[in-house]
Amino acid sequence: MVITGDWHSTFVNDLKLDFKAFNSPTVATEFVTPSITSNGDANVYGPYYGPKIPENPHIKFFDGDRRGYFRVNLNYERWQADLRIVTTVSRPDAPVYTFASFVVENSHPGAKLG
Repeated sequence: MVITGDWHSTFVNDLKLDFKAFNSPTVATEFVTPSITSNGDANVYGPYYGPKIPENPHIKFFDGDRRGYFRVNLNYERWQADLRIVTTVSRPDAPVYTFASFVVENSHPGAKLG
């Protein structure tokens, strides 16, 4: 598992042993956490990264227009990451909801929608 951030977008990427080989095995999963406040409530990153997704089949999920964070539940059998989204960053009491969940099972590398 790899947890990263500072892309101001959300990615879930399967990391390959060799990215040049189409059928290369997945060896880990990277969760790129979104920014919770960057750019305020503006939608700006989806149009930038979105067109590149089809050229990168290891990217299992991308969202560039929402702000939030990952909440992780981890035990021996699996890792579950819930993508929590704030409806607005303009109000400290804004609602938060789960937009998507991802599961990685022990000894089975690769993210699946959960």
